[in-house]
Amino acid sequence: MSAAQDDLRNLIAGYWKPHMAIAAARLGVADAMDDSGCQAAGLAAAIGADAEALARFLRALASIGLVRDLGDDSFALTPMGERLRADHPESLKGMALHVGTQLSPAFAELHECVTKGKPPAHIKYGPEGFAGLDEDAEAAAVFNQAMVDNSRRFAAQAAELYDFARFASIMDVGGGYGAVLATLLQAAPQARGCVLDMAHARDGAEAYFAREGVADRARFVTASFFEPLPETADCYVLKYILHDWAEEPARQIVQRVGEAARASGGTVVVIEKVMPEKVEADPGHAVALYGDMTMMLWDGRERTRSQFAELLAHGGLALTRMVELSDNHHLLEAVPT
Repeated sequence: MSAAQDDLRNLIAGYWKPHMAIAAARLGVADAMDDSGCQAAGLAAAIGADAEALARFLRALASIGLVRDLGDDSFALTPMGERLRADHPESLKGMALHVGTQLSPAFAELHECVTKGKPPAHIKYGPEGFAGLDEDAEAAAVFNQAMVDNSRRFAAQAAELYDFARFASIMDVGGGYGAVLATLLQAAPQARGCVLDMAHARDGAEAYFAREGVADRARFVTASFFEPLPETADCYVLKYILHDWAEEPARQIVQRVGEAARASGGTVVVIEKVMPEKVEADPGHAVALYGDMTMMLWDGRERTRSQFAELLAHGGLALTRMVELSDNHHLLEAVPT
């Protein structure tokens, strides 16, 4: 038996682990557990689960480090498991629900996407897909919370490594609940800002601003980034926006942002994964390529540095600086030419 075969077997057999975390999130296991430990039977009653099945499930969670088995069918959350609580400051529950309800079903159709060169038939993408969030409150809440979960750490890194305090006003373009904007405003206490997005994100954004203590300096603007931006700012931030779109709609977005930046003399900041020019079997490269496969399922794409520079040029913007963040993410600074 070869090492290569073992490696491939482990890769394939690893499918169950993320599904364990997803199931725990959907069941609300972490939210209902007592920090000091609880009996499986009591937890089952609290979440409406079968006691025997839940005890078996919890033992499996213990094997992958999400809970600790205390013996006698009693279990406690580990630090990693605590991050599946909705109220944890580093919660990833929203991300788990997004993967389980939206991304994982789509990846089951990846072969169809590769065969046809377009998203699977059941996936709504582009403007229609995002417009659908205004009609499906549950899906919108899952999507927007996942973006919060995944955005906070990169926004914090960006605020630490790049000087946002020099801007008096910041617009978070397509910013959802405003996790990026709130983080940047906390780092730039003299600045004011707004999130520009569709109506489905308004209530969540206003609640998030209040929780983060920036409601007096942040507001929500309902608008589309395919239309002229309704106001000017010193800094336009696009976090996980351009990768959602194929070339033509992405060009339309940067054209609108470029128009606004020229009018205000503003700076454009893009936060995205950056694809390597040549791919290696490297964990950092895998993060970028996982993103590219995800985006391909929705007719978007991750881009290399040179592709970003070319795309930004369509908006009359020159890429002037690139700051490395974690997990192959980067901050790209661009200014009007």
